[in-house]
Amino acid sequence: MTFKRFFLYSTLLVTSPTLLSAADQRNYAGSLHSCPADSYTSIKYNTPPKFTGESLNTIDVSAEQVQNTGNAISIFSGNVLIERHGLRLQADKVTHDRIAQKLELDGNIHADTENMALNASSGWMNMLTNEGEFIDSFYYMPDTGLMGNTPLFSIAADQKITLQETQFSTCPENKLDWHLNSSWLELDKSTATGTAKHTVFWIGEVPVFYLPWIQFPLGDERRSGFMMPGMGTSTSGGFEFSAPWYWNIAPNQDALITPSFISKRGEMLATEYRYLTHSSNGNLEFEYLNKDKEFNDEERYLIHFDNQSGLTNHLNLSLLLNDASDNDYLKDLGSSISITNTTHLERNAKLNYVNGPWQAGLMAQSYQTIDDDIALSNRPYKRLPQVTLKGQGELFASNSSYLLGSLDSEWVEFDHETTTIEQGSRFHIYPKLSLPIEGNAWYVKPSAGYMFTQYDTTDIAGNDSNLDDRGLSVLSLDSGLFFERDLSDSSFLQTLEPRLFYLNIPYEDQSLNPVFDTTEQDFSFASLFRENRFNGIDRIGDANQLTLALSSRIINKNTGRELFNMSIGQIYYFEDQQVSLNNTINTSDSSDIVTEIGGNLNKWRARATFQWNTETDTSDKRSALLSYAAADDAVFNIGYRFHRDALDEADNLEQSDLSFAWPFTNNYSLLSRWNYSLTDERNIQTLFGLQYESCCWALRLISQRYIKDDTNDPYDTSIMLQFVLKGFGSITDKDTTNTLKHAILGYQPDY
Repeated sequence: MTFKRFFLYSTLLVTSPTLLSAADQRNYAGSLHSCPADSYTSIKYNTPPKFTGESLNTIDVSAEQVQNTGNAISIFSGNVLIERHGLRLQADKVTHDRIAQKLELDGNIHADTENMALNASSGWMNMLTNEGEFIDSFYYMPDTGLMGNTPLFSIAADQKITLQETQFSTCPENKLDWHLNSSWLELDKSTATGTAKHTVFWIGEVPVFYLPWIQFPLGDERRSGFMMPGMGTSTSGGFEFSAPWYWNIAPNQDALITPSFISKRGEMLATEYRYLTHSSNGNLEFEYLNKDKEFNDEERYLIHFDNQSGLTNHLNLSLLLNDASDNDYLKDLGSSISITNTTHLERNAKLNYVNGPWQAGLMAQSYQTIDDDIALSNRPYKRLPQVTLKGQGELFASNSSYLLGSLDSEWVEFDHETTTIEQGSRFHIYPKLSLPIEGNAWYVKPSAGYMFTQYDTTDIAGNDSNLDDRGLSVLSLDSGLFFERDLSDSSFLQTLEPRLFYLNIPYEDQSLNPVFDTTEQDFSFASLFRENRFNGIDRIGDANQLTLALSSRIINKNTGRELFNMSIGQIYYFEDQQVSLNNTINTSDSSDIVTEIGGNLNKWRARATFQWNTETDTSDKRSALLSYAAADDAVFNIGYRFHRDALDEADNLEQSDLSFAWPFTNNYSLLSRWNYSLTDERNIQTLFGLQYESCCWALRLISQRYIKDDTNDPYDTSIMLQFVLKGFGSITDKDTTNTLKHAILGYQPDY
């Protein structure tokens, strides 16, 4: 068993780093407390009054008795209530010095400010400077859920609050799962920061560790500081120790810098940097391992950079860079099945211009292939560059129809790392006219277009290939009807939607044309209505065919929600299909029959696909998925999929998939996924976890084992642990959260 990056992240030394952006790309922010307000039994928070205008400086006082003793001293007693803007004070007795503007409070004191509630036995407060002291106090901050008690609660003129010998937590008073005892605690509202000295961290009645100094946030504001170190061990790396440091560079910039020591490999540095400006946002991730002892003492690194920039209102720039020092980096140091099974790392730069119906693009793109099993000739081409121009709009409109014109064009220069295959440029343009004519229960859409493609390429010897231009007319007619009826319950409506789609593209020999970026399409229900059966334009499929399809839906008329849908369709070929990637001719009279079924009933979801080969009377593809979602953290999925390989039955894909996240008591949940290959009779991914979550803290332990197709060590096993103190600037391990989201469909953990 391999223990990969086993970290215990707590939050006693750093704030919750949430970049001020709607699209946060890292899950560093800790979950705020979720304890119900009525669980704080000894103190209640009520929003203080808000005064405006001339009343802003008004102080309202009410009491059962008032006594004036002379020397500007007034004594209020019996249910005393004092209110001013942003403050409410209640006590059994209040003595008011009108000259000093000082209040002496005694008996059952309760105070509400904009962000705190306080109970105390006695105290004083200066209404001019806002200074004050309260004895034997209990306090509660509703924004963060922080609560505690102290014998001395002091408020300075600069609004800093000092507490002596205080106990505090984000757990309810009647259930202190964890708390901290500090000899001195300062709460600074101006920086939204809490600072404590000589602190002991307790879990229940057990002291866990002592910290001479800690700092934590009082809200969502970010602060620089160290996180708790991470420690772990693995058979491949040995003992590992890391000390993450969060750097709050600016309101729009931050970084996470993590130096690590791996006993079998060496010293490693990981850095994640994010930025956000008025026109750009992006992030840079960099990992560097100096002299990997398990890799011939060579240096190893991984770089990821992406950027999105709005240069003008119409012009956008995006950049993407991925680079690994060697092809084994992700296998050796990756932490999930999606990472370790990556075959290519993309790099690109895109410039996109949009103005009304027109869109123009300029792109340079290349790949780093990190799978040694992919032959050099099968690796993707570089686009250096690609220029595109697309547009669509109405050319003529009347009451019942309109003429729609569209243009799709590109010019690409293809380059490859080997000279043993063809290279060169490709120009393609596809103008098209459509005339949609429709009524309430029908539509007819005839279309006519022309695809023109020109190659300027060289063969493997470097000579001009002299390829002929390709010009193909594209004629299609799409039509459909809509029937509907009320079911026995008038709240539901059933539709019946027959559809006919005719396509005609003449045959042209394309066997001499290169294959730069074209592959066979995965056949599905959507394929019945596509103009080209290939992905890419190096091959344009010849067609003289008619698609017959029928769909039916059940819809809730009151909500518009679709409860059930079913579609079935098939293509009928009037001529043989001669264009292919492997120089074979399809002589079938018809395509496979494709069926899709979907259901949506309250918390239940179901979908299934079935593809039947009429030539062999066998199923070439089938899948089914049943999901139940009671909540974001209570989901269940069971699925099955099968795909027949046309060339080799041994390469068939047949898998089962079971996953769930399910609370089995008020605080405990099971997390699991089992993805199994029926073809190979082996597990693809297994995941099992146990989670405890209260309103103020959570603990999650996950064990994961997934296949990475390494001959010597085909599986990677990892154990992940998360420990979160809610509302206390919690830091979560994003790898654990992301792993669960990808493994369990529909699961959305809040930390």
